[in-house]
Amino acid sequence: MEKNKIKEKIQILINHFNTGNFRFVIKETEKLLIKLPDNIFLINLIGSSYQNLGDHKTAIKTFLHILNLDNKNIAAYNNLGNVFKNMKNFEEAKINYEKALEINPNFVNARTNYGNLFFELNNYEAAITNLKKAIDIDNESVQPYYNLGIVYQSIGETEKALQNFEMVLKLAPYFTNADKMISRFTKYSKNHHHIKQMEDKIKNQKLNHSQKSQLHFALGKAYEDFEEFDTSFQNIKLGNYHKKKFIKYDLSDDLKTFKELKAFFSKYNFQSNSKNSKDKKIIFIIGLPRSGTSLVEQIISSHSKIYGCGELDYMTKLITENFYTKNILDNDKLKKLSLSKKDEIAKNYINHVEKFQPDSLIYTDKAPLNFIWVGIIKILLPNSKVIHCKRNSKDNILSLYKNDFDGRLNFSYDFDDLFWFYKEYRGLMDLWKTKLNKEIYDVEYENIINNPEAEIQKLLKFCELDFEQNCLNFYKNKRPIKTVSSAQARKPLYNKSINSYKNFEIYMKDIFQQIDNFK
Repeated sequence: MEKNKIKEKIQILINHFNTGNFRFVIKETEKLLIKLPDNIFLINLIGSSYQNLGDHKTAIKTFLHILNLDNKNIAAYNNLGNVFKNMKNFEEAKINYEKALEINPNFVNARTNYGNLFFELNNYEAAITNLKKAIDIDNESVQPYYNLGIVYQSIGETEKALQNFEMVLKLAPYFTNADKMISRFTKYSKNHHHIKQMEDKIKNQKLNHSQKSQLHFALGKAYEDFEEFDTSFQNIKLGNYHKKKFIKYDLSDDLKTFKELKAFFSKYNFQSNSKNSKDKKIIFIIGLPRSGTSLVEQIISSHSKIYGCGELDYMTKLITENFYTKNILDNDKLKKLSLSKKDEIAKNYINHVEKFQPDSLIYTDKAPLNFIWVGIIKILLPNSKVIHCKRNSKDNILSLYKNDFDGRLNFSYDFDDLFWFYKEYRGLMDLWKTKLNKEIYDVEYENIINNPEAEIQKLLKFCELDFEQNCLNFYKNKRPIKTVSSAQARKPLYNKSINSYKNFEIYMKDIFQQIDNFK
């Protein structure tokens, strides 16, 4: 095969990889490998495609095959590190990044990923050090600046975050993730220069759905800032349209999970579930996302006895690994759960949270979607506390619809998906409250805003903790916050977001009517 044709085919494969067409890449690359069996670049491309598809086992096997061919291949070590990090196997991730950096300390990708690993572990000093090293190695590499901006944003150093996001756009004007991040920390006026930049950018016909989505969400936020709600909503609507175009979400998958959980736990007797006094105390902060979970964690993690782990996805990972069959919740596995297996899973979770702060007495996990797993959580960790955050439903729905999220919130980009998910959330919480009653504490966002000291005292009492003034002064807490709500949770309490739905009521009347009828 001619070299030019090979180069052409490889470039086509790279283009498909960059647009997320991973199955095509695997299929076509395997064909090309018949003629080029030891081409390490192509094998890495296949491994990275499997990684992006979530097939970690095959990805690991593929990268290890490369290392059998070349035991000093830094790309393979780096990619193995990425797979293990995604699997939350941080020890193996660290080993492989360090092997890559041992071979070549100036390998910018491995240095960047090494910094990201420390960010995952809430070691922000080490994350910043390594990301700055990556920039020193290559000051035109975009990703280290972006990731450094994320770290600074998480620890509340907004100006440094903005500087890094602006540097990203200087180097790569169409790296629209940076536009999205800038919008979250900017209070826009009508003639703000960033609005013009985004509006010029969005006219580019070559933008993909992801880029368009990020720009429209950012513009929606900008126009809302100076109360041009019509233009704001039109951008929000377009942001959701484009987001829906590139995410892969099927509501029926979530509905199946809800159905299986209700079927199993409607007959389950929690009183038979023995408690272990030696368990580490975990406080799960749950609810529909954008219901005040970040605020509540910021408040209670300001207590001297509590370490706030943030929004972990580890419980979902453990449940998926242990109780799913072919991507469906398997009630038979729940029924057959032995005491030894229960203890094993619980210990695995405890070991994970202890990595963040081994000496802490109490930990919080504020992944909102853990509301799905309350029943399983109480089986695995019967001593755990559950705080359920509630908010005016229309404000909550609006906040979900107008924000661009990373992670598992793919139900929020479509009115039908959003309503049905909301309905199922309400049904599932009704079940948990019926079954567990006093073991779940409901906290109303509006009550915290209107009567903070009394509500915080009640919250701490449920957690079996004495009141501390730091909890009332939570906005002074320098702990990292990795969520969309990071900026809001660092401010003193304000009531601007209460009844904010009224600004958009005319545009969201259909879903608001459904909510009213459901009530």
